[in-house]
Amino acid sequence: MATTSLPRASNRSAVLSALLSGVEMDRQQLIADTGLSRATVFRIVDELMADGLVREGRRLLREGPGRQSVSVGFNGRSALVCGIDLGGTNCRIVVADALGRAVIRSRDRTPRAAGADSLAGWVAGRVTDLVARHGGGAPLHTVTIGLPGVVTGDGRSVAASHNLGQITGTAFIETVSRLIGVPTVVGNDSNLALLGELQYGFLPERETAVLLAMGTGLGSAVSFDGHVRAGRSGLLGEFGRLPLPGRGERLRDLLSGAGLVAYARSRGVDVPRAQALFSDPATYAGLLEEVHEALAHLVTVVSLAYEPATVVLTGGFSESFDAGRLEAISDQVAGSVGVRSVVRKSDLGDSAGLLGAMASSLGRLYDSLGISAEHMASIDVDRELVTGRLAESPATSHNGHRTEG
Repeated sequence: MATTSLPRASNRSAVLSALLSGVEMDRQQLIADTGLSRATVFRIVDELMADGLVREGRRLLREGPGRQSVSVGFNGRSALVCGIDLGGTNCRIVVADALGRAVIRSRDRTPRAAGADSLAGWVAGRVTDLVARHGGGAPLHTVTIGLPGVVTGDGRSVAASHNLGQITGTAFIETVSRLIGVPTVVGNDSNLALLGELQYGFLPERETAVLLAMGTGLGSAVSFDGHVRAGRSGLLGEFGRLPLPGRGERLRDLLSGAGLVAYARSRGVDVPRAQALFSDPATYAGLLEEVHEALAHLVTVVSLAYEPATVVLTGGFSESFDAGRLEAISDQVAGSVGVRSVVRKSDLGDSAGLLGAMASSLGRLYDSLGISAEHMASIDVDRELVTGRLAESPATSHNGHRTEG
């Protein structure tokens, strides 16, 4: 195959990025949006149609002389992508088309007792089954898995996982990639949740932001200028390991679901879930005050480390904090260390990690199509449509734990 010239590749990238908003438009609009010549746009559209990436849509009425025009749009079913949010309690999967519009999603209990190979086989089996049953024959292109652990910068190994110890090392990653049979990458679930917030939430891309993922465990992520940062060893932002001042407990012992339940039991309070403490604040006032102090300490640490404009809380555990409490913590931190960060809940709720994994897969699909980083950043994503399709898409489960609406 002949190498495509740089100007030719850039022109193709510009046309594709204009169409990847998902809006159908005629060739005249493409000419106006891209600034390319009429001949160039018509040629590229013809080539993309021949490749099955673009198809004709409805007939459009045009004012003035000349024939009617026909709209063109990106063929979302030219490929499928998959995002997976593998947690210590639940595993959520979404299969979406090439425009990020969900086709099918599932939520199942994670088989925590399974070994690395068995867990990998279970995840791969869920993906292949969902694609076979609901993909309409479209090919699966790429998969991204968010993992609850310390993932090395190259994505090849999990250095540690507090809630799923069997994924530590390389065996799980290598096995699941081989069984799925398409390019598969893994990433820290907190980093992917922040990517989801940047792509489909309402975080200003040019402001520094920190995400605190508070679910079964505790994780964090940071972005600068719209880019999520990951350290070489994967330990960047693992604040849950920090001990509380003057105490033997760590931050994750009070700011994660599993940790708080265990800590409460050590204090003689036996509750099935952490939320039970928050639902009866009068009875558990002492424990909750410790939790609030721990959160204020964590926000102080991340504020001094990164000076974020926003600290976003996500994960089921974070739902227990009301807006008034978060505002008070923001004021407390600003008063004590002089850094003002807005502390608030996620725009996307517990879908942030799943959408971030999907966004990662879409990014790699678009890269394979030859879309440049500059043009990728210019794609006008219809956030409400993407999140709405995720919420409205059919839900399925194979182990009796279907909880998606």
